Amino acid sequence: MIRMNAYRYLIAFTVAAGCLLASPSHGDDKAATESVSVFGEKKLAVPDAWKRTKPQSSIVEHEFIVKEAEGDDAPSARVTLMAAGGDVKANIDRWKGQFTGGDAAAQKTEKKEFGDWTVHVVDLSGNFKESVGGGPFFGGRVVERTDYAMLGAILVHPNGRKYFVKMTGPADLVKANRDGMLQMFDGLKD
Repeated sequence: MIRMNAYRYLIAFTVAAGCLLASPSHGDDKAATESVSVFGEKKLAVPDAWKRTKPQSSIVEHEFIVKEAEGDDAPSARVTLMAAGGDVKANIDRWKGQFTGGDAAAQKTEKKEFGDWTVHVVDLSGNFKESVGGGPFFGGRVVERTDYAMLGAILVHPNGRKYFVKMTGPADLVKANRDGMLQMFDGLKD
């Protein structure tokens, strides 16, 4: 009985400590700004409009939702952050393959430098083939979303490791939050 109670207290303490570590820091009267760590080396300040949510996949380190307005049924975009591998071009081509239609002139890829990090920024729009229920590799299904966009970024560490940041959702919502996402990458300069 004593061992079971001690175990429960240990679990409660661990959960509480984890929540404190994952929460944004709070100042006196200033609004808290949440940040995420990239490889334990750099901190990226998360835009205030992003609200943390439980990742839909175990490979995603951080997940946020961006809403157009308050309310459960308001249009929203999904933002995922995670370490990943593979060739930059192959990943960008895979992202492009998830979209059909759309304005070809609006599809673009840029290479930017933030300190000694290289960031490949990808803007895509059109009809998005979204994997739901586990994805195509895990027995899921594909749903086509019309008038969607993706703002993707592959952050390349000076030693070659890669970190992915992707926002996918209604085109107007993703485009309205583009500058906020790009400003995050200023944290790579420190």
